[in-house]
Amino acid sequence: MKIGFIGVGTIATCIIEGFCGFGEEHYFFLSPRNAAKSAELAAKYGNITVCESNQNVVDESDVVFIAMLSPNCPEILRGLDFRSDQQIVNVVANIPPEDIRDAIGDVGGFSHVIPLPAIQHREGPIAAYPESMFLRELLSPLGTLVFADILDDIRTMQSITALIAAFYDTLHNLTIYAETQGLARDKAASFMSAFFSSLCKNFEKTSYEELAAEMTLGGLNMMALDLLKKNNVTKAWADVMMPVMERIKKA
Repeated sequence: MKIGFIGVGTIATCIIEGFCGFGEEHYFFLSPRNAAKSAELAAKYGNITVCESNQNVVDESDVVFIAMLSPNCPEILRGLDFRSDQQIVNVVANIPPEDIRDAIGDVGGFSHVIPLPAIQHREGPIAAYPESMFLRELLSPLGTLVFADILDDIRTMQSITALIAAFYDTLHNLTIYAETQGLARDKAASFMSAFFSSLCKNFEKTSYEELAAEMTLGGLNMMALDLLKKNNVTKAWADVMMPVMERIKKA
């Protein structure tokens, strides 16, 4: 398959690495917008071509990823001639997908996708709308594909991704604590990564009520939970979601 990218920033690079780093037999056509990054990827992988223009990307590709951060993205897209048989995958998060769709015109299909940087390792969730066999076949190898039933659902999933920095900050503080207790940083990072990963898998498969019932009354988990609740720490994570969502809706 011939896959084009208009915009080669961080997320686009992660998607390309997710494809190419695991031997996917696709051909990629990159816009010259981020010349240094495009050249770096082309030097690393033999199935990547850096195009002379955005229109050249469109002309060469069966599938086009829209990945520009520029607020002028819709205006730029209106100046391009897309084909009626092309599939468009929009990963622009800071502009309403409806505006991107209107700017592109008549195409074979339009999808809105919210990937995370972990896609370069073929891990993590990929929020997508609408559901299609095309997207399932294209993106399932790159992570856990979660289809939204309506566009507002994908906005809800997008809002949760705003917690990445807060989660990393929490892990950083726990690492500092572990080091003060004499545990080496690499061992702390390895343990916490496996620890939180296992908790997430349990949460996916088991109800909160069942998980809560597993805690020993008066035990260490109850002690830590009570201390965190007294400081409104656990609820604060959910409380920040509404301001985040409001910002997404105003984009």
